[in-house]
Amino acid sequence: MIRAPGINGLLGALRTARQVLSGRNAFQDLAQIEVARLAASTSLGHRDPGVQLEPLDLHRVSSAALWWLACRRAKRQLQQGAEVNLELCKLSFLVILAGKLRELGPLRGLSFRLAGWDVKNWMQTALRGALLDGKVIPGTKNGITARMLMMCKVEASTADLLEKELRARNAFQRALTQAFQDGEQLHFTEAELAGVPEQFKKRFTGPLQRWQKGRFKIPVGREAMNHIVPYCSVSSTRHQLFEAYYRRFGSDFHASALELLRARQQLAKQLGFRCWADYELRPLSEVAQDSHAASKLFEDCWRHLEPAVASAVQKMKGKAGVLQQPDEAYYWTLHGRAVEALKLAEYLPAEQALERLVDVLGRACNITFRALPARSWWQTGWHSGVRCFEVLDGPPLGIAAGGGRCLGYVYVELYGTWRGTRPLAPGALLLAPGHVYLGLHLQAPSMGMTKLLTPEDATMMAHELGHAVHMLCFSGSAQEFQDLPLDLLELPSTFAEVLATKPEVVGEYARHHQSGDGPPNSLLQVAQANPNFFAQKLQSWNVSLGLHSDFDAFAATPSELQDRAVSLWQRYSKVAASGSFSPLGEDAGGCLALGANQVAYLLCYLRTATLLRGKSAQGKSALKRWLSPDAAGKLRAQLLDQRFNSERLATLLPTLQEEGMSQLPHPLPPLPSESKPGLFQNLR
Repeated sequence: MIRAPGINGLLGALRTARQVLSGRNAFQDLAQIEVARLAASTSLGHRDPGVQLEPLDLHRVSSAALWWLACRRAKRQLQQGAEVNLELCKLSFLVILAGKLRELGPLRGLSFRLAGWDVKNWMQTALRGALLDGKVIPGTKNGITARMLMMCKVEASTADLLEKELRARNAFQRALTQAFQDGEQLHFTEAELAGVPEQFKKRFTGPLQRWQKGRFKIPVGREAMNHIVPYCSVSSTRHQLFEAYYRRFGSDFHASALELLRARQQLAKQLGFRCWADYELRPLSEVAQDSHAASKLFEDCWRHLEPAVASAVQKMKGKAGVLQQPDEAYYWTLHGRAVEALKLAEYLPAEQALERLVDVLGRACNITFRALPARSWWQTGWHSGVRCFEVLDGPPLGIAAGGGRCLGYVYVELYGTWRGTRPLAPGALLLAPGHVYLGLHLQAPSMGMTKLLTPEDATMMAHELGHAVHMLCFSGSAQEFQDLPLDLLELPSTFAEVLATKPEVVGEYARHHQSGDGPPNSLLQVAQANPNFFAQKLQSWNVSLGLHSDFDAFAATPSELQDRAVSLWQRYSKVAASGSFSPLGEDAGGCLALGANQVAYLLCYLRTATLLRGKSAQGKSALKRWLSPDAAGKLRAQLLDQRFNSERLATLLPTLQEEGMSQLPHPLPPLPSESKPGLFQNLR
């Protein structure tokens, strides 16, 4: 949402006055839907069929005064003896909604921050009283997240540590964002950038530089590491960029990471856990429910993956002689057919690929994405680049296509905007029941140009759309959704991501941006993961897991942190680390910020491989099986529509455990024994 301080302030005041005079409050309306979902799932086991949804107008939820008024009314209802669980659910929903709207943009400013302090105090006071009186019991259907319950039930010293961890996490994420962004500029000639595709070199040639034909100013940052180093055939250029980039991750940066690890280590001890990894892994499947189990899972997977990685590295050494780390990305590019992947990008124009991807995903999940006509910011409050889709229950094919009930709306922002800094990663945000925002943060094309997606962009888009489908199909409330274990939350999105890499499925959504023809068969394979994809994942996950488990952050220095991170990374690498290398300059930095539970993604890849490898009926192609109404019906019934045990988290945390409370089992069945070899046996 674009905010023009003068005009938008006046318009906002007028809209606020109109809602006050009409007796309608958009925040209250959304909270009422959340309460209806909670009441329906508690008493009936399914969503309230009477809820009517309409597209979300951000103008109506951009007033701090209206938000404060909605919270105040919920507080008054509590004081007047209304149903405690439902009113607290409403109040906690409004608090969480405000945080999401602040992240998105509509709720900002001093008035909102001041109102937030008031509401936070109301919420905590009311919830503490309800916990003491036994009116709210952890582990029951109360519509309040486990984190909120924990914040109100722990001692003041522990609550301070929770706040300290949050501040340290935000500080590290800022340091990571700054280090990833473009910094100093290095000058290269055309010859020194030999092998780099023209579309990548153009990214680094501004209008003021074009008169200097044959010379390029390359800003050192994550983008240069992703688009120059893997393709440049000149070893000296690769080494120069590599060294300049990792110089950015110096002592101050690692000190910021150390502060985060110390805060988490101290908090874990206070909560009764041996280490932070054990705290965050507790909700996951039993195969990775503590740091030792997760490490064993990594070792088991590496045993199946290592032969493919070792074989590829041996071939690279045959070409390079001595394979050094600054050259590794280039030789993986040669080995992994990345040049063909760039050719496939010609068949992935962003706008059209999005429309075809939602159609494929709709067939896989028995839902219909219907694109709504584009409307201006003046009408909806959404940035002009946001695409809005109505999601209907029912497959997108056949006579009754699009005739089902409305599950909600998805707001897709393809490109990053000028406001703020570009986020580190794309994300899906469940704003309220029936409303999901997807920020993909792709780089916008130049004026008059067509945005072409890489295969990685397309699978990322499928991953986030998978989140949106899960969020809209889930039959419980938004707050119940937040307490599900990460390996369940990420399963539908991982399924959509992997499905989008299958050659048969690529042929369904890839069309040439000019001719409209499908890609040749030789290009359909390049979207699939290679051994290096999973090796890099294991490296990053292992760094985060190791630093959050057996590493003593209080006794370490920044340089010792870097050394420990390198040794954890090296465990799953067949190439020796360079002396200047820091794994936190790779995806491991983002994993560290997120926490120690990233092993959940590995569990999801293992489950997805099992789901997609299912038995086919005789003569039935894999594509017809994956996109059949029967398979989609099972996926909906067994995963997407299920409410599951969101109360399970409260039974696992010592702080929230009540006397006589039994721990609930993980909602998903155990991983089959063949899942690990099955995931890695067909890597290209």
